[in-house]
Amino acid sequence: MISETTLAYLSTLTYQAEANQMVSWLPLAGIYWDDEMPDLHLMRTIPENDRHQIYRLFGIRVRIWKGLALSDTQQQLWDETRLQVPHWALFDRLTISDDLRRAQDAAKQYSDEMVAALNEGGDEVTSKVNDGLEHFSATFDLTKNERRPVVKPLSWWERIRLWR
Repeated sequence: MISETTLAYLSTLTYQAEANQMVSWLPLAGIYWDDEMPDLHLMRTIPENDRHQIYRLFGIRVRIWKGLALSDTQQQLWDETRLQVPHWALFDRLTISDDLRRAQDAAKQYSDEMVAALNEGGDEVTSKVNDGLEHFSATFDLTKNERRPVVKPLSWWERIRLWR
């Protein structure tokens, strides 16, 4: 699950009624509030597994907003994290208005379009979904369309002159 250090930090992210609604196309593909998400600098320093679990929790909340069933693994992560950090602001917004639902859907659609555009010209594209968290990669050969200088062959006379 999530490390003690990361859980301790998440416990400091408490609900603030005046929090700003934000949009994250990547990695969240949706809306969130600034009192819920760890500082971006910190997100880069915490263990990768913890980051993935946090992203999964945001994805689980979207499923809750939509009234979708959770897998056993998702339910376990949600329940255990909520038990360990019950005052994390993420757990205070489990229902949203129709306007926020439309904003979530628009953010998800834009995120999907952005990922498709990023992958469109890729020479090697991979995508793998693991318990609701998608990992994708696109590799581009930036040299494939470079124009190579055209080398005009030397005439017979020019070759003889250079040979001397």
